[in-house]
Amino acid sequence: GHPNFGKPIPCECKEAERKEKRRRQLYEISNLGVFQDKTFKNFRPNVSPAVQQAYQIAQEYAKDPNGWLVFIGKNGCGKTHLAAAIANKHLARGSLVLFTTVIDLLDHLRATFLPTSTVVYDQLFSNMREAELLILDDLGAQQSSPWANEKLFQLLNYRYNSRYPTIITTNNVGLQNIDERIRSRLTDAGLVTSVTFDRAYDYRPHNPARGR
Repeated sequence: GHPNFGKPIPCECKEAERKEKRRRQLYEISNLGVFQDKTFKNFRPNVSPAVQQAYQIAQEYAKDPNGWLVFIGKNGCGKTHLAAAIANKHLARGSLVLFTTVIDLLDHLRATFLPTSTVVYDQLFSNMREAELLILDDLGAQQSSPWANEKLFQLLNYRYNSRYPTIITTNNVGLQNIDERIRSRLTDAGLVTSVTFDRAYDYRPHNPARGR
């Protein structure tokens, strides 16, 4: 009469082994290696009201990612740290999280066309499109070209139409010189929460051992 009678049930040690294997796989896919230490606990929000506000918004978003979150500000103000803190929190929950700079993403996509590539373009692009949480760091820092603009638009437009949780950081205040189609989607108030780090200084020169 037991509901599990006759069903194969993995032993606890095997189940723990399976979960650990899954955790390692997700971590390897995530590209969060150099940012694995970035958390909300070691972020210093009290450097300015704008940074404090960004910290609070990031914490709320991390509880239940919904829509897009765009961090806009100068180098070293904490954008990447907060984005990585959100990513690490969801990676620990077992979510498929992908973190990449826009420059690296475009380089990886170009590399898939080389004869020596072991990565299939369609698979890499599909992983980016379908990730439960995607973080694109440093939008606008890439060398602009029709090919780069088109690939970024294809990726972001897919996630925009699907309303998949996405975090974008950029130093480009005003989103100038960003492809018009992408800029239009980044300013959609119905989906996107934009956070500007007004008057936030570059943290790294003052705290080189714990730069953000």
